Amino acid sequence: MSRWRWVLGLMIGALALYGAVRGLDLPTLWATLRAGNYGWMLPALLALILSVAARTARWRILLNAPPGVSFLRLWNILNAGYLVTHVLPFRMGELARVLLLARFPQTPAGLVAMSIVVEHALDLAVVLALTGVALALQPGARGLGLLSHAGPMLTLGALGGLLLGAFRPQWAWWLTERLTRPLPRPLQGRLRREAEAALRGLEVLRTPRALAAASGWSLVAWLATAAHLYAVMGVFLETPDGWVALLTMSALTFGMLVPSTPGYIGVVQGITVWVMGEFGIPQATAFSISVASHGLMYGVLSTLGALGLWLETGQVGLGFLRRAEGERVDR
Repeated sequence: MSRWRWVLGLMIGALALYGAVRGLDLPTLWATLRAGNYGWMLPALLALILSVAARTARWRILLNAPPGVSFLRLWNILNAGYLVTHVLPFRMGELARVLLLARFPQTPAGLVAMSIVVEHALDLAVVLALTGVALALQPGARGLGLLSHAGPMLTLGALGGLLLGAFRPQWAWWLTERLTRPLPRPLQGRLRREAEAALRGLEVLRTPRALAAASGWSLVAWLATAAHLYAVMGVFLETPDGWVALLTMSALTFGMLVPSTPGYIGVVQGITVWVMGEFGIPQATAFSISVASHGLMYGVLSTLGALGLWLETGQVGLGFLRRAEGERVDR
């Protein structure tokens, strides 16, 4: 990975973190952390596990339930992707998921990559819908109005392109043929096979039952994510607000589309402090919530990811990112 990407990611994270801590009173922060009711962390943990389980179930649907690829395997690979995202910048966990699952012939790289694209489009659609409900019921957050303008354009653009590929695959194939025509024949054949597999990954969008199931699991996943944040708010607030948790989660979702530091360190804190500040939550409290929520998520998902990576590859290192691309396993 080129050095300038690391520098850019660190700059973005550092700027966001500076915005979160600027003017923060350290004695107040320490007192807030000491006074927390950490019994709330147990339901926060359970909500986090539920969100990952829902995402795993959804991923299996988006992959067209490939034979021989169990829920446990997808669980392991999904968490391994989270681990990579936590230690490398620019959403490298998505590449890790593709490489780890594309080792198997029933899940070629094109299919896996397209399932992740559809996954993110469904995420945007569900989060946007939840944001609309929350903004309608909490109109006081003026600064969050940006989500009601940028969010629909981004979501409709993503879904529009995917639906076009799903219902007019011949157009996508025509474009693929012309783009690959100047390439050497071996590379041309490989890219066309992956493009064909990617088009298979769009089948869920024209299968009402599968699309409804995937959308339902998306809703469960994001409600569980909001419940996780709500529970962490309960650590530091006597009366946590579910709508504030939902709006903070929505802002974090759209904010994390911008590549930044590994694990979005700094970005999470900056967005959380900004959104919660819109609702009058003190800076020290909002920062404490962001640190506790992000720390729990970072620690649990990294641990699950290390375990999943070991079960899938026999090691915890990230060397597979360099060599797994050409590796195929027939199981």
